[in-house]
Formats: sequence, structure tokens, C-alpha cells
Amino acid sequence: MASFFVHLVHISDVAALRLLTKLEHALYDWQITHQPAELNNPQVVIANIDEKSIAELGQWPWRRDVLAQLLDRLFSHYQIKLIGFDTVFAESSDTTAIEVLDILNQTDLQQQPLFQQAYKSFKPQLQFDQMFAEQMEQHKVVTGLVFAQNKQKNKNNLPVPIAKTQNSTLVAAQSFIANLATFHQAASGAGFFDNPLLDEDGVFRRVPLLQQYQGYVYPSLALEMVRIAQQQNMATNFAEVAQADGSKVSQLVGIQLNGYSIPVNEKAAVLVPYTGAAYQFSYYSIIDILRQQIPLEQLKNKLVLLGTDSAGLLDLRTTPFAKAVPGVEVHASIIHGLLTEQIVAPVQQPLVMQLSLFVLLSILLLLLYRIDNPSWQIVYALAVLVGLFVVSFTLWFDKVYMPLASQVSYWFLTAVLLIAYKLIMEHRQKDFIVRRFGQYVPPSLVADMAKSPDKYQLQGQQKQLTVLFTDIRDFTRISEQLSANDLSDLMNQYLTVMTRIIHKHNGTIDKYMGDAIMAFWGAPIDNSNHAFEAVAAAVEMQQALDKVNKDFASKNWPQLQTGIGINTGLMHVGNMGSEFRMAYTVIGDEVNLASRLEGLTKQYGCEILLGELTFELVASSPWMIREIDAVRVKGKQQAVAIYQLCLPSKQGEYAKGIVSGYAEFLLAYRQQDWSIAQACLQQLFEQKLVSEALYKLFLQRINGYQQSPPPHNWDGVYTYQIK
Repeated sequence: MASFFVHLVHISDVAALRLLTKLEHALYDWQITHQPAELNNPQVVIANIDEKSIAELGQWPWRRDVLAQLLDRLFSHYQIKLIGFDTVFAESSDTTAIEVLDILNQTDLQQQPLFQQAYKSFKPQLQFDQMFAEQMEQHKVVTGLVFAQNKQKNKNNLPVPIAKTQNSTLVAAQSFIANLATFHQAASGAGFFDNPLLDEDGVFRRVPLLQQYQGYVYPSLALEMVRIAQQQNMATNFAEVAQADGSKVSQLVGIQLNGYSIPVNEKAAVLVPYTGAAYQFSYYSIIDILRQQIPLEQLKNKLVLLGTDSAGLLDLRTTPFAKAVPGVEVHASIIHGLLTEQIVAPVQQPLVMQLSLFVLLSILLLLLYRIDNPSWQIVYALAVLVGLFVVSFTLWFDKVYMPLASQVSYWFLTAVLLIAYKLIMEHRQKDFIVRRFGQYVPPSLVADMAKSPDKYQLQGQQKQLTVLFTDIRDFTRISEQLSANDLSDLMNQYLTVMTRIIHKHNGTIDKYMGDAIMAFWGAPIDNSNHAFEAVAAAVEMQQALDKVNKDFASKNWPQLQTGIGINTGLMHVGNMGSEFRMAYTVIGDEVNLASRLEGLTKQYGCEILLGELTFELVASSPWMIREIDAVRVKGKQQAVAIYQLCLPSKQGEYAKGIVSGYAEFLLAYRQQDWSIAQACLQQLFEQKLVSEALYKLFLQRINGYQQSPPPHNWDGVYTYQIK
């Protein structure tokens, strides 16, 4: 938001920002150097006051008779169309010889015939200004003049203005240096060659075609040369525009020349249509022109600018292409642009256009923010940036210039901040995921979670999960047999092995509760196979216990036996706790049932008990699973079927009957056919298809029911009064 308003202040000209101005200049320079104006058959050439001419004719300025001879050569011999002087003739150059002759003519010599004859013969030959003016009067010549933006003494008088205006938006000059009246009257026109709109970095990018002095409007040298060359009238159009303070100004809205509407801004400035670096136009040495050593066709019908590339005359300018370009080329470029209509126009209603772009970019920034992948954010940001340049180049190709520095800066800075913010937040999320789940979730899954943290929410939610409880049997007895250090080592080794297996099967460790482990599957990472993974982990945990016990035996530690209860169902999962401590955990009735199942493993003398839904989800697996009982656990009214997973290593030689044989027993038991049930149970026990604990449990129940039969509508469910 701050970036938006800072850039808005800049484009509205309330307060120009130096950095954005420099960026605008840099972008403009880059654009024009890559798309310069075309230079096909230029009509402008330069008569060069070069070092060669200075060596022959002496230091500039030269005598006006030499300039008069130059005009004669150019128009009479070379048949040029017009010449413009990139200089001003503000002082007389007639020699003191005339003054001496005039003084002598006022003495007694005035009466001498020979003196009078010499006086009349020599004086016209020494009136160089008159010679120059006479040549001007015979041809199309445009002289130069200079306006200044500070108060100083004016020199000579200005030519006839082209328009009159009051309180206009044109650059207002404060003083001037003009040509002698003799030359103004003789020349076809005059134009200024100074540039009051020089950019602060000293680069000539914009040049005004008009300036005003005391309400009168005067053209630039380039504009006046084109007007006279085309023999066309020029129209300047002004419109009254109200200001914020209620006052009105006369704002320039256009310059019409030979049907061409010159694209200028309110200060009559144009972007100089440079065609390249220095010496894009043809330079001809003035001494070569005077000696007629240049082919006629190279100058015939051309517009000639008299200027210099001599470093000693200090008429060098900095352009977007180079730091030392002869100043005369700036005028030549403008003349060429006017003749070929290659002046690039500033975009219409620039403030409205730029504001519209800002709004569009702000919308695109919102879309950027919605992209989750930082790599795609960068691609998107670069694509928009490239798009801005494509639009700019396309408009430039159509001779329209739209400043883009503010938009490019706004987009770049805001996009970088947004992407950086996203990266920081993503890093924090990843760090949070690692810190929150690193102890509970397998490292490989933590890495996957860290890549897409948004997919994993910590807020509470209800979903189907599978939970596992495991506990070491008779842990109190075991702890009494070991020292504190050995007990700690035993638990660390045991928990490490079990945790590694749970992680292997993509389980999440919920917590360690003394000698017990609680784990669950299906969160925070979705896993449609959560029941299968939990059961597979339980099987491997029991198999790994044999290896653990062998290692413990070598250390004279007690042998461990564990029970595992697994249940599947809808549970509440999420980050829970207090402001002092939070934990990612699961709660609910189905979680409690899994805990009850783990406790019942000792009652039934088995290693793994499954809940009903868990069994249904893994029924097609290769494991041998049998329904072992239907019970009501403490705290619940609804009966549930519980299932025993028979470990492959403990199925015995009659493994095929481990499920079917027990099913026959259970059917007789639930039908209250006690004698058949007891016989089946006895056979299963003898075949080692039930544990001793399971055999004694059901034998005790059968004897009890025989003495005190259950109701006739008994559902075969046993209700436990203990946890």
C-alpha cells in the first residue's frame, strides 16, 4: 500500500522522486537506443566548421565576407534548398579599417580626388556585414538566436513573433541574444537553438519547439527551418485550462505544420528522434564547400545546418547514445523527425493512463499473492514485467511514448516484497511443521509436508483415522528388576525400535505414555490406506520384539511382552492443549476403544486386537484375522465385535483351522450350545489354536452360563466392568 502511494505521488508530479526520475531516464535511453528513428535518405546535411576549415580560414568566428562567399557557393553552385545557422550574429564584424577611412574622410584629404577615389573603392570591399546580409536576402536563410532563463542585458532585437499568448504553459524566457537588425531583416526567418528543458543529468532528451518572451511566441531553429523549407504556414493552438487554484492558463494543445500535427507536450517539447550515435548525418567541411570539392549531388536540394564538431568550440552535447555528440546533430535529428513525421508522441492523458496501469498492476499483484509456489510467483512476476516492456515497445513502434518507470518500479518492488513475504512465511510454516511434527511423523513425510505446508492444517477437524495403542505387560515388575539407568536404556532402545517401525509405515506418533505408545494414521498426511498401514506396523512391531528380546537377554534384562489395540473410526484430530503447551493429537470414542482393545489383549492372551471397522478395511489382506468376541467395554453401551490378528509365527501347524475352527466355537457359544462350544474350545486348545488365557477365559464363562444361563434373547455380548 505504501509503495502504491509513493509511486502515485511521483506520477502526479506532487513530488518527483529522484530515483524514479533516474530510472525513467534509464528506461527511455535503453528504449531509444534499441529502437532509434529510421534514417533513410536524410534531407539534412551539416556544413562543418571542422579543424581542417579552421586551419585554413583561422579561428571562428570568420569574417562575414567568407560567410557571404559560403552562401553563394551553397546556393549558386550546390543549389541547396535552405541553410540554418547554429550560431548567432549579435555583433558587427566590420573591420577598424572602415573607421580609419571615415576619420580620414573628415580631414583635408576629403578634398583630394585621389583619396576620394580610393575611399569609394575600398569601403564597399570592407563592409563584410553588408556583403553577408545581401547574400542572406537573396536566399532562404534561417539565423539562430539564444534565449536565457535568467535576467541579463538583451542584445539587439527579436524577430517578428509567430504568435501571441498570455500566461501560457510554454517556457518563458527572461532575456535573449539576437542577431543584428541587418541580418534579421535579410534572413528568411530566425529560431532559437538553446534548450531550457535539459534533464538534470545533462542529457538532451526533450527540446522545446516554442518559447515565449513577454507574451510573444518564437520558434526553434529546427522548426523554423522546416516551416520555411516547406513554404507552409504554421498554426499553434492554445486552450484555456483551469488550475487547481481557480486560475486559468493558456495551454498549448498542438502545432500544425503542412498537415502534420506535431506531437508536443504543454511546453511545446518534443522527444528528440535520434537515429543513433554521433555522425549519423553527413558532414561536409566548409573549406571543401568553398573550394567546390564536394560532388554536387551530395548537397543539391538539401537542408544545410551550419555547425561544428570541433572540440575547441565546445558545442558538444550528451545524448542517450553518447556523451560527446556535436550539438548541431540535435537540431538535425529534430528536422529529420519533422520532415519524416517520426516524432514520438507522449501518451494521451498520461496521468489517467498511468493510474489505470497502477490499478491493473494492483489486481495482478493480488493474483500473484494467491500463487503458492514461489517459483511460479517469480515466473509470473517476470512475465508481467516483460509484458510491460512489450507494451512500451509496441507503443513506441507506433510512435507513442508511455513512461513506465513508476509502473516497473511499483511492480518490481511490490512483487519482490510479496514473494519475499511468501518465502518467509513459507519458511516459517516449514519450520513450524518440522518443529511440530518432527518428533511424531516420519522424516520423509515431514519433508513432504514442509514442501506443501498449506495442505496440512493444524486446526481441529473430524475425519476417519486409525489409532494404535501398545503397552508393555507387567511393566511394574520389570522396572523393579532394573536400575534407573538400565531401565532408561531399555525404554529408549525399545521405543526407538517401535517408533522406527511406526514411521516406516507412515504413522504419526501421538505421544509416549510411560511404557505405552499411542500412534495414528491418516493425519496430518491423508492416507486412504491408513488401516492397512497401522496393522502392518503392528505385525512388524511384534516380530521385531523377538529381536529386541534377544538383545535384552544378552544384557540380562527382562524379556518384554506387549499388547496392541487398533481401531478405526471418526475422530477429532488437531492441535490441542493450552497456551503453555500444545500437541497434535486425536481424541474421541474410537480412540478410547483402541485403548480398551489394547487392555483386552492380556485378557484374551493375544498380541493384537482390532476393532470392527479396522477388520473390514483389511479383510482382504493376507493376514489371518478372526472374530474373537463381541463385547461392551466400560463406558459404552453399544456392543462391538473385536478381532484377533494371528501372527504368522504363532499360528501353529493347524493354521488352516485357526479361523474356521474358532468360528464354529463362537457360533455354538452364541447359540448357548454349551456342550458343543466347550468341545470346540477344548479341541482348539489342544491344537494350540487358542492361547491358554483365551481358553480359560471362555471355559470360565461357559461354566458360569451353565450354572446361571443368560436370557433366551442373549446376543452373545460380554460386558466388561473394568478398563
